[in-house]
Amino acid sequence: MLAYESSGQGIPLVLIHAFPLFSSMWKPQMKNLGQNGMVIALDLPGFGRSPLEANSSIAKMAQEVGRLLYSLNVKEPAVIAGLSMGGYVTFEFFRQFPERVKALGLFSTRAGADTPEAREKRLKTAEQIRRDGLESFAKTILPNLVGKTTFESNPELIREITNIITLNNREGVSAALIAMAERRDSTNLLSSIKCPTLIIAGDEDTLIPFSESETMHTQIAGSQFHLLPRAGHLVNLEKPAAFQKVFEEFLIQNF
Repeated sequence: MLAYESSGQGIPLVLIHAFPLFSSMWKPQMKNLGQNGMVIALDLPGFGRSPLEANSSIAKMAQEVGRLLYSLNVKEPAVIAGLSMGGYVTFEFFRQFPERVKALGLFSTRAGADTPEAREKRLKTAEQIRRDGLESFAKTILPNLVGKTTFESNPELIREITNIITLNNREGVSAALIAMAERRDSTNLLSSIKCPTLIIAGDEDTLIPFSESETMHTQIAGSQFHLLPRAGHLVNLEKPAAFQKVFEEFLIQNF
């Protein structure tokens, strides 16, 4: 079963972490969103305290999220929210278990599959991580994980993110890169999403440009889109107060 942290009571709020982090990235939200519901921040297979599974895939990750909720006796539909890779798992969870979704959170993510070039880059990076480890990889990816403003002004957060990355298992991170490269395109799901949906992006995100979020917003009827200024890919860590405010208002408006 997936490792997880939980706080609060009420509506289940499932938070699915970004690549290449794990559940501790949601620490600001674990502290505050617990006043709005039962927050469940999990570690995907091969990340944090969750064991690596053979032949990992985004589809299998979504199935593991479903199993975790069953094990926690969460029978009612939940708010399923993910950032980046977590967003890919969120889409897949909706595809497989639409009746178990009360609302969606799509943060710094995209619906489309990888281009052939992006897929090839992920596969090469997976091999590099197996060979060189996570410390070298962290130095390479960090300037793209956060916005320019954060990278230049918040060294404490940079150290925190570096620590989270390097605490992971290199095999788990490599397997996740392959899983993302092989994930299904979720663009065709957008028009079928009828539940409340919150979309958040940072205007300095260089990994997934906020135009991807704008596209999702135009195709998901009734969705809310918020663009956070001076934030990059990890919007919840870079702008925790603004992220919190938007998320709380979304929950209050809809539940």
